[in-house]
Amino acid sequence: MEKKDKFCSCAYVVIAVLAFGGMLAYSGIQEFWYDEVYQLGLVGPDKGLGEVLRSYMQLKDYTPPLYAVIVWIWRAVVPFSFRWLLLVSEGFTAAGIFFTALAGRELGGKKLGLLAGILSAASSVLILHAGYEFRSYSLYFLSASLLVFALAKRIRSSGKKGNIFFAISLLLLLYSHYYGCVIAGVLFLLEMIFVIAKKQSFKKSYPYFAAGAGFAPWLLLVFINHTRSITEFWIQPPDLKALFDLLRFLCSENEFQLWTLCLGSAGCLVCFAAKCRSGKFIYKEDAEKLYLPGLVISVPAIMYLYSTVINPAGGIFYDRYFIGLLPFCYLIMAWGVLWVWGLITGRGRNREFIALCQGIALVLAVQNGTLLLTELHQEQKISYCSSVGALAKQSDITDEGVIVVTTDNSYVRAGIEMYFEGFYGVMPKVISQHDNNFQEIVKNYKKVYLFIGKQPLVDATRKLFTEYHMVSRDKKNRTREYLMEQKEDE
Repeated sequence: MEKKDKFCSCAYVVIAVLAFGGMLAYSGIQEFWYDEVYQLGLVGPDKGLGEVLRSYMQLKDYTPPLYAVIVWIWRAVVPFSFRWLLLVSEGFTAAGIFFTALAGRELGGKKLGLLAGILSAASSVLILHAGYEFRSYSLYFLSASLLVFALAKRIRSSGKKGNIFFAISLLLLLYSHYYGCVIAGVLFLLEMIFVIAKKQSFKKSYPYFAAGAGFAPWLLLVFINHTRSITEFWIQPPDLKALFDLLRFLCSENEFQLWTLCLGSAGCLVCFAAKCRSGKFIYKEDAEKLYLPGLVISVPAIMYLYSTVINPAGGIFYDRYFIGLLPFCYLIMAWGVLWVWGLITGRGRNREFIALCQGIALVLAVQNGTLLLTELHQEQKISYCSSVGALAKQSDITDEGVIVVTTDNSYVRAGIEMYFEGFYGVMPKVISQHDNNFQEIVKNYKKVYLFIGKQPLVDATRKLFTEYHMVSRDKKNRTREYLMEQKEDE
């Protein structure tokens, strides 16, 4: 048995390594978008660790600080390039695939684990929005994968070590993304259902309180120090279509994954209801049949209700924020496949099952890979690389009397400075229209190169530049050149 477990673990490692290798092959094709440039600025070389933490306490970024601390260290030791910077996210994503497979083996055997690993490794949404994002989503996915693995271990066997591992995985989830609080909260409510039904001891809920106690100091610091609203957000309230769009997003816009997710969810809930009705429900054998679909259904439902009824002005229903549900989705999909496979073939031989897995992997690799490559080769609406590159070619860009002004905020400005130095080896003076004393500083320079990024010109800045001569304008790269000489009155 031990040899079989080791062989399965090796197979799961191979799947994760193949996924990692696939990510490396196309890493850096797509340049960073606005939020990733913002992330760079948050952890830039001019920022100490204390300053990074203060920025997150002030809600300069709406995520907890763990990913930022990790990439602050990583950025300082690797060359400046998209490929090197993304290695952290790609590594977290591959590790999450491995732990998702381990969770599947723990819950349903080696076949379920193998299918869960394949389904996650072949997911375009996971690669695009976790592996290829210089943001916290990869850590969020990994922590959710660790959580479902810890949950699986906890369901199948009780013990102090299992509770400690579960508490640690909960705490990691909370510090990886604020949506982790929602997932942990829903999981706790599902746990209480078993406690009320006397299928579980209340002592089993202690890890939730331990994790909450570990996260509470951070929440207190945010509450005391925040400079941005906690309850207002830029996302528009969702409609019913947003729920269906989310479902397709989680399934990588893939019909096969969509149907297996629906079949697996329905199968789990029907089996759970049947076991309860017949009095044959056993927690150690059947609890996941409520936990997994319960989370996947309840978390979007709660966030939909919050964003449409409770606080429409601060709606936070956004597809990427549900990436923490992906490990649970892959396990449900794997159950759906096994259920249909069992109906068609009965128990089936291992050789036939391996052929099935190879077929699924090949089909998903082609279908999802096509979508992945299409997305990767799409041009960014605003190319920070092109704009910075165009400015870096200006012969006077580093002259003493020349300054670059960006319309984006101070953190994106810091990222733009890193682009200049890291990609083009020049270090011009760069300032944001949102920096303190911006207008007074700009007036001390003879020439300004204006870069209009994602954020528009504010009225005061627009008025300032109408007073000076615009020498040239590059619409493609969103740049303008101004001579800071007052226009003569007509």
